[in-house]
Amino acid sequence: MKIGNLLFLLLLPASLAAADPYIGYLYPAGAQAGTTVRVLVGGQNLQGIRDGIVPGGGVSIRSITAVPSFPAPDATQRKYLLEWLARIETGNRIAPERPEKTDSWRKNLWWEKLDQLDLLERTIVTRNLCVRRNALQATPSLRQMAIVEISVAADAEPGAREFRLRGRNGITAPKLFYVDRAPHTAEPLYVRPGRPKPEFPLVKQFPAVLDGQIMPGETDRFKLRLCAGKNYTLSLIGRKLQPFIGDAVPGHFQPVLRLLRPDGSEAAFADDEGFNPDPVLRFRPDADGDYLLEVRDNLYRGREDFVYRVAIEPREIPYRFDEEPFTGLPRIQAETAARRILRADETQVVSGILSRPGEHVEFRFQAKSGQKIVLDAAARRFGSPLDGVLRVTGPDGNVLAEADDSPSDLNIGESLQQVDPYLLLEAPADGVYRVELRDLTGAGGDTYRYLLRIGPPRPDFQVYTAKSMLNLPRKGTGKLKLHVIRQDGFNGPIQLSADDPAFRGETTIPADQNEFTLNIGNSSGKYREPFPVRIEAMAQIDGKKIRKPVVPCDEFIQAFAYTHLLPTGEFYVGTVGGAAPGGKKRAK
Repeated sequence: MKIGNLLFLLLLPASLAAADPYIGYLYPAGAQAGTTVRVLVGGQNLQGIRDGIVPGGGVSIRSITAVPSFPAPDATQRKYLLEWLARIETGNRIAPERPEKTDSWRKNLWWEKLDQLDLLERTIVTRNLCVRRNALQATPSLRQMAIVEISVAADAEPGAREFRLRGRNGITAPKLFYVDRAPHTAEPLYVRPGRPKPEFPLVKQFPAVLDGQIMPGETDRFKLRLCAGKNYTLSLIGRKLQPFIGDAVPGHFQPVLRLLRPDGSEAAFADDEGFNPDPVLRFRPDADGDYLLEVRDNLYRGREDFVYRVAIEPREIPYRFDEEPFTGLPRIQAETAARRILRADETQVVSGILSRPGEHVEFRFQAKSGQKIVLDAAARRFGSPLDGVLRVTGPDGNVLAEADDSPSDLNIGESLQQVDPYLLLEAPADGVYRVELRDLTGAGGDTYRYLLRIGPPRPDFQVYTAKSMLNLPRKGTGKLKLHVIRQDGFNGPIQLSADDPAFRGETTIPADQNEFTLNIGNSSGKYREPFPVRIEAMAQIDGKKIRKPVVPCDEFIQAFAYTHLLPTGEFYVGTVGGAAPGGKKRAK
């Protein structure tokens, strides 16, 4: 039997690889097509990073420059460095004369060559020298930095990409990087105390994208030249770039947008979009002029990974919903369903809106004694602000069951609240039953959409990984944790396999088990570039083979407590140690 580079292994001890490289943030988090940008990357275990992967085409990494860690200088060394930086600002790159005693001076590569650094590199040095460090607020996962030069082709497809770095410790989990058609405007670079503060950037043409990074207590400001009577939509993406933070409360960036008129009065304010913490501000000016946009954290917090981008469109953009569930199932409009008696032995999905505050809807269905019925109301899972409550009344008029939140054991995706109700019940008698759906808080409106699945159980499953990559040493092994969601009573075994020809064999998640550890071995003695692997899950349900891809995810902790799985596009396997033969793009 031919042995491949990678092999599913059962009951074998896994050797411990080096710590995975990690990206905490990208700033800026996107670029205009047809431009080249320098992106500041903050993270951990970034030593040895030499290249990256950005799927989708049209985005390439031209160079990577490692930012050295900065020791704390004494007073004389700090004064000397700031004086040299001040000279460079005036065009004089000659270093000041050193004092006689420099025995206590600390070594740093960039400090020795300030005259050779570019503006971004000097700004990093200046900020490090001028901003007092607070050890209690230090975030180890953001301690290391690199500058990545990224080129975006003019014909690159706009939208979000998954950006990963790779090097001798393997490959990172992804961070979102956006390609835009619109031009970008960034907040001004940091200037040291005593220097004139730069003017607020002025944006005259739309659409446009604003880039920024909120540090502690900071408020960023941009001037926008707006026209009277024209609709504008300002959509901020901030929390989405880092949905879950394990060491902050609340466990995410909570940005706000505030727009001031030319006379300084407040014109508009937004701190969310429905239940989504990333705000959307829709505004129609009543006068031409330069309006001032403020961006900050709602609690005036700040840190390096509080990165944001504001997309400004010269039109009103309606509330955006995510992809709807229950695809492929028969749909019926709520108005039609309310006039019928539905059959509980056939699956149907009722589609409707609670368009007014206090509104509720009621549907009837015919069931027989002992028949199992599923009532599954979807709203929050596809972006609706509806916080649904289900109540079922039996043929005798008595309340049979009620459900508010029906959270899963797993928190999957970006939503902070699992509030969609679910009921699996057995009809106690023949007759017509009533199901009522309402909002818990009595709210309603045009965005309060829902989908209500009514019918017999549809046993199903989905398998998720706890990491979107696995970095293995050559001839070593590693563990990949899997999570299973079982739907409508399915409890059977699930077989796993992979599409990569280097994988051999199959393994099985036992019946009723919702967690499973997969041991994967790398039998190759040679370095292999990171590559995507598609793992497939298969189960027998009602005599049919159901196959579906295992969803790659990364596990995050929110505010010291709740664990979330954030789905990604692909699962990668990387090799720890060594370098690609011949090497490609190296860090400068």
